[in-house]
Formats: sequence, C-alpha cells, structure tokens
Amino acid sequence: MTSLFRRAAICAGLAACGFSALSQAQSTATVLPQRTTDLRRAPLPVATAPIVQQSPNGLYKLSITDTGIELLGPKGAVRITDTGIEIAGTNTPVTIRASEMNVRIDQTVRLDAGSTMYLRAGSDIDMRGSSTVQIMAAAGASLLGSRVTLGCPNAKQAARLGDQVNTSVSPAVILQGSPTVWVC
Repeated sequence: MTSLFRRAAICAGLAACGFSALSQAQSTATVLPQRTTDLRRAPLPVATAPIVQQSPNGLYKLSITDTGIELLGPKGAVRITDTGIEIAGTNTPVTIRASEMNVRIDQTVRLDAGSTMYLRAGSDIDMRGSSTVQIMAAAGASLLGSRVTLGCPNAKQAARLGDQVNTSVSPAVILQGSPTVWVC
C-alpha cells in the first residue's frame, strides 16, 4: 500500500505539472527537466480533469478534484475539502500512534462516544478550566484515588460518620478523619 500511495502522489504531482501519468509497466522514476536558477516561478499548469488513481484490485483510490482530495479504502477514508478535514472509519478502529502528540483547537472541542469512553494515562492527568469544570453523570459519579483532595491544596481530612471531632474549639477540629478524602 505504501508503494501505491507513493506512486499515486508522484502521478498526481506529474499530472499537475503537465506530464502524462505513468502506465502500469513504467517505473515510478522519471527524468524531470533541469531546474533554472531563476527565482521566479512560472504558474503551474491547471489540470483540466480530476486526477484519480486506483489500486489494481480497486480497493484503494486517491482522487484530486476542484472540491478537495479524497483517499478511500475498504475500511475508511480521509477527505480534505474547503469545509474541513475528515478521517473516517466505518465499523473499524482509527488509531493514531506517536511518541508525543499536541492538539491545539482554537474554539470548541467535543468528544462523543456512542457507548463507553476511556481517558487513561500512564502517569498524570491534568484537567483544568479557565472558568468552570463540570463532571456530571446520569447514574452516579465516582472519584477514586489513594488520596482525593477537594477544594484546595492545603485541605484537611474529611470527617466520616463516627469520626472523632473536637467541638469545644471554634472552628471544630477533626481528630480522626478519612485518610483518603481531604476537603477545604
């Protein structure tokens, strides 16, 4: 598949420059005209027809048209148009693997799952909002951790039903509280 996409990209580039597409028997290597030292570039010739490259078995297709670029396969597609970029997988997983990934969205981000959604990290997860952060569940919500701190970083142990509290001082002092839940 890699060689198919390489060949499709070469053919699309050659077609955009006015060269005829390579036949099935030709090599993907071709001799291009020498570059000139003139820094001004002549306008590229405009393709008069859409460019479509298809794999020999017909399962994969690359299309370049006036409305966008489309890369199709039996389990998914990538479309780039003037309305946006779409990566789609029909009844198949879409996986992005990288050693590091940064995503910057200038406006709204929305993640919708048809059933279950997992957010996992091998180390820390830092979730912040400049104004509010809301966690809501229709059935129930659980915060689990060896220590859950609510409200501020210098919180004190929360009192549970039956914990000892010294009420003779003001404010009252929890003598023995939860080892896992700390509140302000």
